Amino acid sequence: MHAIEFETTIDHKGNIRLPEQYQEIYGKTALLRLRFPEPQETEQTQPVQRQPGSAKGILEILSEDDEHLEDFREYMP
Repeated sequence: MHAIEFETTIDHKGNIRLPEQYQEIYGKTALLRLRFPEPQETEQTQPVQRQPGSAKGILEILSEDDEHLEDFREYMP
């Protein structure tokens, strides 16, 4: 078995391009061993604290309606 090493990119379809200098092996079966960087872990940070009233003007109450709350009356103080 012959071994070669080169760097290349895996495209969005999972295809690996061999450099043209290795065209004599195009169409042949190969055993691949891939090495790629580990995904970098992102540092856990505290979520940004939202400011009270920051959604003001984004939501619109179409009607004040307490009728639907009747179903939950037994759970309310």
